[in-house]
Amino acid sequence: MRRPDPVQAVVFDFDGLLADTEKPWGVAEQAMFTSRGVPYGDTERHLFLGTAVAETARIMAEYFDEPQPVVLADLMQRARVELRRDAPPMPGAVELLGLLRSRVPYAVASNTPRELLDISLNGSGLAALVDIVVAGDEVPNGKPAPDAYLRACELLGVAPGDAIAIEDSRTGAAAARAAGLWVAMIPSGPSDPSDAHAFLSSLDDPALHAWLALG
Repeated sequence: MRRPDPVQAVVFDFDGLLADTEKPWGVAEQAMFTSRGVPYGDTERHLFLGTAVAETARIMAEYFDEPQPVVLADLMQRARVELRRDAPPMPGAVELLGLLRSRVPYAVASNTPRELLDISLNGSGLAALVDIVVAGDEVPNGKPAPDAYLRACELLGVAPGDAIAIEDSRTGAAAARAAGLWVAMIPSGPSDPSDAHAFLSSLDDPALHAWLALG
């Protein structure tokens, strides 16, 4: 598997990768549909995977034929409740960040607004392990635009081509590739061989540790 040599930084997505937030987000999204009597299934779930909250609300507004600001406010409130209730770290997340902490600089680049991201960071117990965080509402354009990854690399003080992005969605992987990072993907939904330079099973996959030269 190709990678920069040496790896000078790692940039992580957050939702569904470092913290198991896909379940609470799924509960919030399904409640949005159910409360309006609109069917919600795998098609909708995959449609929203990795998408910025404002974009999710825009798509939902089309489904519901409601104003986007109304839908966004409802979605944000439901997400707050669910994320406070259930957002544990993903298996291997704490261990991987601990290994990296003394060896390779790292950051989080997320599509999630700062308010909700902070709820999840604190709820998962990962806030103390992550010093550099770029939230979705802190850059002009959300993923799949490269803005969050470019900003993370700027804060890390590295060139994008010397950094590795770790993602779980095609939207996020596209953003990382557009920014010029090397991409490792742990897919949480449909993927394509062209999405990433490496595909892995989990954060504690030995192949990931080898790829990051942590062995």
